[in-house]
Amino acid sequence: MAVTAIRTIIIYAVLIAAMRIMGRRQLGELQPIELVVTLLISDLASVPMQDSAIPLFSGLIPILVLVAAEILLSAWMLKSRTFSSLVSGTPLVLVHEGQVNQAVLRKLRMSVEDLCECLRKQNVFDLRDVQTAIAETNGTVTVYPVAAQRPVVLQDLEKTPPADHGMPLVVLADGKACDWAMQLCGVNNSWIEHILRKEQCTRQDVMILTVNRSKDYYLVRRERGI
Repeated sequence: MAVTAIRTIIIYAVLIAAMRIMGRRQLGELQPIELVVTLLISDLASVPMQDSAIPLFSGLIPILVLVAAEILLSAWMLKSRTFSSLVSGTPLVLVHEGQVNQAVLRKLRMSVEDLCECLRKQNVFDLRDVQTAIAETNGTVTVYPVAAQRPVVLQDLEKTPPADHGMPLVVLADGKACDWAMQLCGVNNSWIEHILRKEQCTRQDVMILTVNRSKDYYLVRRERGI
């Protein structure tokens, strides 16, 4: 009994350390690769807890291998946009300017009822109130409503209604361009190069560049040594 309790405590401590090492994303919405690793780790951890005949070290080795593999794959995904898209996919536009992208719905095997349910969860009950709805890679749906349906902020109290500049989207991250975001914002690689020349930097110097459809942009430079 005491041996089983001690083994359980050790495995429990190792799992806490593993989740800490893999990062905080494990605690929120999981990407497919993270969900697979989490499920496998939970299954592997239960075996040495229940069967004391299995050497404790032998039970910990598969867990440590999975943690190492997840860290290596995550690092590779940061370096390669192609590999990241292959593993986790890319965000897909479900609705734009109130128009449903039926091809994307078929690709995701999502019915109209599923889409409406996702919108209702965000207090949107009319497709005409949606400017853009995006299916994220973690399975959630992000909704950006039209100007008339957005929450009131201080500038809305002015006599002149604020202009609708659209949702700011990331068009350049870690030096890599995002095609679908550029298309929605009406920019291209030439525009990005113009901004980079204006800011006197290269793509490798940029951590993140966001822009809306009015071409208002925000650029964050990468810190040196990172």
